[in-house]
Amino acid sequence: MANPNKAKGTRWEVSVASFLRERGFTEVFRLAPAGEYDAGDIGGLPKFALECRDRQSFNLAENVKDANNRAKHKNCPFGVAVLKKRGASVEQGYVVMDLDTFSRILQKLEGDES
Repeated sequence: MANPNKAKGTRWEVSVASFLRERGFTEVFRLAPAGEYDAGDIGGLPKFALECRDRQSFNLAENVKDANNRAKHKNCPFGVAVLKKRGASVEQGYVVMDLDTFSRILQKLEGDES
């Protein structure tokens, strides 16, 4: 791969997908980029659009906005950004979302428990 940043991002996406499969989400896979109508970086989670980022520094507002846009393209309720923590293993990465998304996930979880 000619672009080192693209290769780094692809490695992070593959690592996230592998981690989720190891945790029992067996249908998870890395999605190929789809340009303007990109539905995120990880497939196999119908209610979530995951936007993976491996960068030196992050613009949280932009990353969350991108994740929410991916959720719209995928026609699913929840968009989250999955950010690589420098010098740490994949499970120590961060999952970032806006408060609205978080509250809707909580509502869904609370509704499932009753």
